[in-house]
Amino acid sequence: MTTKNLESMDDFPAQRVMLASVVRVVDDDAEMLASYAFMLGAAGWTVKRFQSAEAFLADPGASPGCLVLDVRMPDMSGLELQAEMNRRGIALPIIFVTGHGDVDMAVQTMKDGAGDFMLKPVVPERLKAAVLLWCRRDCIRNVSRLQESASAQDFQTLSLRERQVAQLILEGHSTKDIAQSLQIAERTVKFHRASIKEKLGAETTPQLLSILMRFRQKGFLTDTPASTPSAP
Repeated sequence: MTTKNLESMDDFPAQRVMLASVVRVVDDDAEMLASYAFMLGAAGWTVKRFQSAEAFLADPGASPGCLVLDVRMPDMSGLELQAEMNRRGIALPIIFVTGHGDVDMAVQTMKDGAGDFMLKPVVPERLKAAVLLWCRRDCIRNVSRLQESASAQDFQTLSLRERQVAQLILEGHSTKDIAQSLQIAERTVKFHRASIKEKLGAETTPQLLSILMRFRQKGFLTDTPASTPSAP
């Protein structure tokens, strides 16, 4: 299935994209970092802050998402970080922000693979729209990358109860909500969640969500509410 086909389907609504994504923000200005974190966090995003390019490179993370990146920083600039990410094969979409941009700079960043380029002060609604766009595209890219893992054989390893828990995880329900829906203890839900991640080879919850999204695309999981069997 191509990226175009995936984008034409409603498999990546905002809520699922937010659950699966981490927005990284790199800016040497602590106040700007706090401002971005508050703005995006209030909109429902998980935000990870870095005060230098070097700090980001030390822990870029494996979760899908995007990078909100300041251009002018000491030691390693945003443009230099972009070049280093390209060299290392870190394919995270970049949204550049700067107070000193020009047309040539914007054009060059886009040629080098950036998703967007914004001038400070950033318009909040424009930034939030760009974050959703590029996180959604990165989720699609990750689904494609994990396609081999999301096979019928993998799905068959899940028990009936684990499939129900997986369905509810994909729908965005909390552990408490899943326990109430299936009439089981919260610790039992946590046990099933851990078992599902182990069977499907998912190290993190975002990776698990990416695999479950692929299961849904293949028809293994649906949007039909899970029923409650007698199994624990």
